[in-house]
Amino acid sequence: MKSKLFRKALGCRPVLLAGALAMLLLTPLVASAELMRLAVVGVTNQTDEAEFGKLLIAQGIANLVAQELYDTGRYVPVEDSPEITSRVEELLARAAAVPGDDVAEVPQGELGADAVARVKIKKFSKSRMRGFMGPFTTAKVDIEIEVEVSVQELDQVPVVGMGVGTGATKSRGVLFQVREDKVHFDQTSVGMATQEAVRQAVAGLMKQIGEGT
Repeated sequence: MKSKLFRKALGCRPVLLAGALAMLLLTPLVASAELMRLAVVGVTNQTDEAEFGKLLIAQGIANLVAQELYDTGRYVPVEDSPEITSRVEELLARAAAVPGDDVAEVPQGELGADAVARVKIKKFSKSRMRGFMGPFTTAKVDIEIEVEVSVQELDQVPVVGMGVGTGATKSRGVLFQVREDKVHFDQTSVGMATQEAVRQAVAGLMKQIGEGT
């Protein structure tokens, strides 16, 4: 009798293992199904620095913000279709072309998005500092950038986060390093300050979203 019960228990074990394995495989699928499809629809420059109004720089900042938001585990990119990609590029170009202008409201359904993000470059300041090394005069510029990132999920009120990045650069240094139509933010002080400001802004708004859920 004991041997029969033992064999019966062994026979059930593969079924239990298969069930457990199925649950493990399904869990990521269920989790990913709950993620919100997000699009960054505008980067507006509210400073006097024209560099932030260039479309390539705006697109680079939009990508920075999108990646930070994806890394939170709450969002995924919108559907990768030519129509939606073209529409998002059109919205970014429109926002970059008019300094200080707010991005027009975009129906989320139009982009197949559950959430849209908008970025504003609120402040960019430079202060020159002079130093002396023997007979030579050196100059550097302390910079500060303030960024606002907002996310609106479905029909909810937008949640806003602010971030500040600082750094120092040469008086004649370039603001951003661009190669092959791509902005390399980690190659300049201003680029790294922009990254830090975006990181802080996203962290701030995600904290608010977490508190509200």
